[in-house]
Amino acid sequence: MLSFEFLRSAYDHALGRPKTALPTRYHYIDVVGHSLAKRGITLTRLGQHAVILKDLQKGKELIVVVRYTTDRDLYLIALRKNTHSARLAYLIDDDYWTMLEDNGLREDYRARLAYFLERYFARLRPMLDAVVAPSQQILARLADFEGVHMEPPHLSPSSDLGHFQDPDQIRIVFLGTSTHGADFRKVAPGIANALKQNPRLHLTTLLGKRGGELIAPGPQVTHLDDMFFPRFQSWLPRQRFHIGLAPYEPNPVNDGRSNLKFHQHALVGAAGLYSRTKPFLECVEDGWSGLLLDYDPRAWGEGISTLATEPNRIRTLAANGADAGRVLGAHDVCAEKWLGLL
Repeated sequence: MLSFEFLRSAYDHALGRPKTALPTRYHYIDVVGHSLAKRGITLTRLGQHAVILKDLQKGKELIVVVRYTTDRDLYLIALRKNTHSARLAYLIDDDYWTMLEDNGLREDYRARLAYFLERYFARLRPMLDAVVAPSQQILARLADFEGVHMEPPHLSPSSDLGHFQDPDQIRIVFLGTSTHGADFRKVAPGIANALKQNPRLHLTTLLGKRGGELIAPGPQVTHLDDMFFPRFQSWLPRQRFHIGLAPYEPNPVNDGRSNLKFHQHALVGAAGLYSRTKPFLECVEDGWSGLLLDYDPRAWGEGISTLATEPNRIRTLAANGADAGRVLGAHDVCAEKWLGLL
């Protein structure tokens, strides 16, 4: 199944079409599958980009389109709505319209978004009943529909912080993919300076060759290649880091994103350092569940260097971040929001 998904995504990519949104479906639906099952809700895939949530007791159905559609998806969705009186919700976790105007994003990426909006969303929109998004900014763009504000649920972080016991290295991670390379670029000199000052620091990114252009790989720096989501999904829970970085430039695109990195940092046992973008301003209690930094190389270099001298504080921030995430991303709350749309 995973090989099929990979091949289909590669095929879509080659044709300039959006790929299957496996991460979005996982983080907003699959993660709370157990909580939905407790409430008598089953999950069934519909086409390539949609999921059916069905209340077995009441016989009600909700079709959730996850980010994109295909021609076949649209046919199946229309058929299902008509034959099962199903409601239709659109799950979107990025502000596509703002992204189209951002020249900092890759041209081919923006072309895929434009292709989807012009060819597919225009036909999906008349069928919609509701929109689900982690950002009020996105909901405001689609204000004609019932809007549900839903942040991603937590990733069941472990309370085991044994990796803080006398570590040989202080392991730092940047989990952003290549789409966040421009965000990382500006603060990279500050991060590189912190590494130079403290040989115990080690940085891991998922930026591959692009990361190597920003901070040279070496004994203190590892740039892994971006991973297809199923591999990443298997890799991430097995990792333990001490500090997680989310240096996203405050701009309309990043303000429309989710707080997923907050939950990913908790999953790997890391204290999070975040820029002052809306998703993190809304979820991070500065100095307690993470640190909020100005989007400036010096601020990030000094933030890392200072925190590296306080191992007990790093551990406390990591523990508090995980605790906060369990509350902010409570599975039962998310499941109830889905139920409210049935």
